[in-house]
Amino acid sequence: MGLFAMGLFDWPAPAFAALDDLMATAIGPFGRVLIWALICAGVSMVLYRLISPQTRIKQVKAEVKAAQRAMSDDDGEDFGQGMQLAKAQLAKSFKLVGFVIGPAVVASLPALALIVWLDGQYGYSCPPPGEPVQIDVEPKDTEIEQIGGNPDAITGACPIVQIPGHIEGHSHIVEAAAPIPVMHHKVWWNSLIGNPAGYLPDDTPVTQLRFALQSQEILSAGPDWARGWELTFFISLLLGSLAIKKGFRIE
Repeated sequence: MGLFAMGLFDWPAPAFAALDDLMATAIGPFGRVLIWALICAGVSMVLYRLISPQTRIKQVKAEVKAAQRAMSDDDGEDFGQGMQLAKAQLAKSFKLVGFVIGPAVVASLPALALIVWLDGQYGYSCPPPGEPVQIDVEPKDTEIEQIGGNPDAITGACPIVQIPGHIEGHSHIVEAAAPIPVMHHKVWWNSLIGNPAGYLPDDTPVTQLRFALQSQEILSAGPDWARGWELTFFISLLLGSLAIKKGFRIE
């Protein structure tokens, strides 16, 4: 991804790509996605453990359980007392959320950076050179033309498209640099998450190009929706995180 297309969460991408290339010499796509999920689980859980007040969280959890027991033991005859017990339990629960949510958000940031990279790396593929791509354009009545494939793209020959400019008779040549199915004008959130394919020039009435790219499959069996990287990654991430949490007694 060129520097012009990178966002804040894209900066670790070169390191991810370098490690992925090393693994690719011996491990297939499924194995690499599985390893990435386990690495992500380990990094996120260790980071959460380091920045969260574990002792205080454990104490508040005990207080929440005590409040829950008090509610279950209440006979319900005194409505006012029941409301006080409910408020106490709710207050303890919100207190627990307050201790957990900040560290959890911070610990999820490395995972977000990895997910952004995985989607670009394992999401789609551009076709071989010479094979056209169906392109939908916004606004729909705008005339565009695919004039070739970009040989310098990350994979395959991603589309090179001629689109009109605002001035009559003027046009732009847009080269998709990566197998990303959408190109658009650069917007504010691209400073956080960039588009590896690049961006449409400001001097054009075209607001979006959508390419009908082939989804990558890391599994050869099962329903289509389960063959991509997403299901394998998120199930492995969840199971890995739970195993680390339980094994290291992380609150």
